[in-house]
Amino acid sequence: MPTLAACLILLLSVTAMPLRAAEAPVPVQKVILDTDIGDDIDDAYALALVTSLPEANIIGVTTTFRATDKRAELAAKLLSVMGRPDIPVYPGRRTGNGIGRQYEWASGFRSPALKNDAAADFMAREIARAPGEITLIGIGALTNIGDLLKNHPEARGAIRRIVIMGGSVYTGYNNQAPPTPEWNIRCDPAAARTVFTSGVPLTMAGLEVTSMMQLDGERQKRIFATGVPTTDALAALTNLWGGGTPTLYDPVAAAYAFGHSFCESEQRCVEVGDDGSTRIVDGAPNVTVLVRPNKNAFLDWYVSAVKQRSTRP
Repeated sequence: MPTLAACLILLLSVTAMPLRAAEAPVPVQKVILDTDIGDDIDDAYALALVTSLPEANIIGVTTTFRATDKRAELAAKLLSVMGRPDIPVYPGRRTGNGIGRQYEWASGFRSPALKNDAAADFMAREIARAPGEITLIGIGALTNIGDLLKNHPEARGAIRRIVIMGGSVYTGYNNQAPPTPEWNIRCDPAAARTVFTSGVPLTMAGLEVTSMMQLDGERQKRIFATGVPTTDALAALTNLWGGGTPTLYDPVAAAYAFGHSFCESEQRCVEVGDDGSTRIVDGAPNVTVLVRPNKNAFLDWYVSAVKQRSTRP
C-alpha cells in the first residue's frame, strides 16, 4: 500500500494542477445593442439571448427606425420582465410612426430605464469612457450608428468593433443566389455606407448565414415550455407578431459578437449601393463577411442558452 507521504505528495500534485480550459472564466464583453424591436420577431429573440449570456455586459440598448420611442418602451418592458430593469434604453432618431403589433404588449410602459438622451450621444459618451472596449451590435437600420460616426468622429478609433445583422453578398432571402438588398441596409443606405467606410472593424452577418435559421415548432415548444417570465414573454410577442415560423436573423449576429460563430468568415471589400445592395468589389477588405453556417448546431445552442438562463435562480 502507498505510504502516507506518497499519498500526501499525490494529493498536493492534484490540487496544484491548473484549471481545465472549460473551467476558465468566460471573458466579459461590453456591448451596446442597437435594435428595431417591434416589427419582425427576431429582435426580441436576440435581446433574450444577449441577456442570457454570462459573458455579456450590456451597457445599454438603443432603438432605431421609425417610432423609436415606442420601440424603446417595448425593449424596456422586455428587459424588465427578464429581470434586467437596470439596463438603460435610449431611443434613436425618429424616422417615422410605424411599429408592429408587438408594441401592444408594452404600450404605455414606463420605467426609470427609459432615457431621453439621443442614442448616438449615449453611444459616444460610453465609448469615450471605455475606449477600445465596447462592441456595437447593430440589428436594425444603421441610422444610430451612422449618426454616431458622423456627429462624433472621435469615436471611430475608440470603438472595439461593430457587428451587424445586415447585407447580402451571395444569396437572397430564399437562401439562394442572386443576392438581394437586405432590409436593414435598405432602410438607410446612407447610414450603412457611413458604417462600411468608417474604418471601424466591421463584421456582417448577412442573409448568407441568417436566412435559413428558422426556429421550428418543436424548438419553440422547448423554449416556451420552460414557463418562466422570459419565455412567456417570447411566446406572447411571437403570437402578436403572427408571422408563422420565426427566422432568427438577429440572434446570429448577437451570438457572433460573443464568440459563438457557428460559421466561417471571409475578408472582403464591400460597398453599399443607393438601393441598399451590398456588393463585393475590388479593394482592401473592409468587412468580415460570415459564410457557411451550421444551422442545426446554432438553433440547438440558441434554445439551450435561453432555457439555461431562464431556469437559473
